[in-house]
Amino acid sequence: MSQKMFSSEVEGGKFLVSIDVIQDAFGATAKTSSTYQLHTNPSGIKVLAFNCLSDYKIRFRNGEDLVSSDKHKVVDFISTKLNPKLSINKAAVELFELHFKELSELSNQLINEPLVVTGCGLGGYLSILYTLLHQHYADVEESKGSKTTKRPICITFGSPLLGNQHLQGAISERPQWKSSFLNVVAKTDFLASFFSSNSQYKPFGTFLFCTESGGHTAFEDQDAILAVLDAMVSPNAGNDQTHDYSKELVSIRKKILYRGPSDFSESHLSPLRAGILFQFQEIGMLHNISNDFIDKIEKKQVKMIKMKNVYEPARKLNDTKINLTLMEWYMKTRRSKGGYYDAYKNADITDKFESKDVIIKLQRFQEQYWKETVKNSDLMSRMRWLYNGTNYRRIMEPLDIADYYKSGRKNYIANRPEHFELLQKLSEDEKKVRTKAASLTVDSCFWAHVEEALISLTDLKNGDLSSTTTDTDQFDFEVYLLGAINEKSLSPDVFLEGSSLMKWWSEYDAYKGSSGNAELARYMKNERYKSYQ
Repeated sequence: MSQKMFSSEVEGGKFLVSIDVIQDAFGATAKTSSTYQLHTNPSGIKVLAFNCLSDYKIRFRNGEDLVSSDKHKVVDFISTKLNPKLSINKAAVELFELHFKELSELSNQLINEPLVVTGCGLGGYLSILYTLLHQHYADVEESKGSKTTKRPICITFGSPLLGNQHLQGAISERPQWKSSFLNVVAKTDFLASFFSSNSQYKPFGTFLFCTESGGHTAFEDQDAILAVLDAMVSPNAGNDQTHDYSKELVSIRKKILYRGPSDFSESHLSPLRAGILFQFQEIGMLHNISNDFIDKIEKKQVKMIKMKNVYEPARKLNDTKINLTLMEWYMKTRRSKGGYYDAYKNADITDKFESKDVIIKLQRFQEQYWKETVKNSDLMSRMRWLYNGTNYRRIMEPLDIADYYKSGRKNYIANRPEHFELLQKLSEDEKKVRTKAASLTVDSCFWAHVEEALISLTDLKNGDLSSTTTDTDQFDFEVYLLGAINEKSLSPDVFLEGSSLMKWWSEYDAYKGSSGNAELARYMKNERYKSYQ
């Protein structure tokens, strides 16, 4: 696709399928035979998968319809002042009621852990309602001052629409809730299109539509989602079997590596319109969509872009938080590759196409926002901005460092971007005594110190007379590393097998032998880092 084409949803769809979490989620649904089951994926992330009992499938197909939240207190927590009464599918609410107590207890157990919630077909109903409950409990804990809660991501496969416009509105009022939902929908999945625009049901979250040939695109616009669901109804009528998404997911991964040229990439069309047309073409639906409807979507997106360009600090901050949430999932899925720093720095051609190019776009968006915001003393005096600026620095600066050393340069800290320095100065007073390891490494320049230690070690081993490197450089790094370990200011991921830090230790231990820092040597040789937490 030409770079001239524009659609954030195209890029969003590409990113969503570039990380393994979707494949892991579907795999968990296939292994779940009871109403729900907790799994752990290869990256160590908990995956809670839901199934639907056959009795409730029969109720659903026999036309059980919407019920009001004021008659079912288990979903009353979703209501808001603007949307005090909402309607949800009756079979879904009754199934949720049946398991409410045990699901509430489970949510309290998992509230501080990264969590993917998933379900296929009608199992998606329980997945969504559980996720809403988990989000509600996270809000309650955070209102009490908790900073350890984790927000879940809900991935459903072919789940029908759940409720009416008031349910949609109540969720949309809470951006952190809305951004956690992804419904993967195959073009040939009849159950997913059971409710469309001729019903009271309304979509929320992101819909990732896909085909068996690998075509895929993401929509957040409700009119676009309903238009695709409408186009799906007629060809799939009568096919009420639960759809197997295996073929679509395999084809999507293959197609990410090469997307052929678009018919619109070099046309006279505006970049925005070309991007919208590309989305419908990608899933073979363009012939079902009228020009008038494309006009409507284009005008709506132009209006939204203008609104976003108006200076709205809270809205912009929320956009950065959503991007950082995506980054945190990328980090977790790269643990098997030595951690996200080394996975990003050493990305192979497949990973580059699948993830790195999209991560770079997120990186640029964040950089532009914080370069402007860090100079706004009014905003940076508020805890929300300071807290998120610190998270941004600790997550994103390592990627800048990776690019810097990948290009063969040295001494990053002397050439550090100004906005990172300013963000660090503003957060200097947040130092605290830790009883457990930091979830994000506190010193965002940690990997620059590791890279410099590797460079100086190579010079020492090679006897490079032109270098200013001395044994003192290695000693200084040993002291720095041991101090960070004792302060528990490192993330446990820095000790993953294959990381740059472990590479340094392996080479340094062989070079220095018994003459290095004795305390650090005991710590590393006894593999105490494996229990660092």
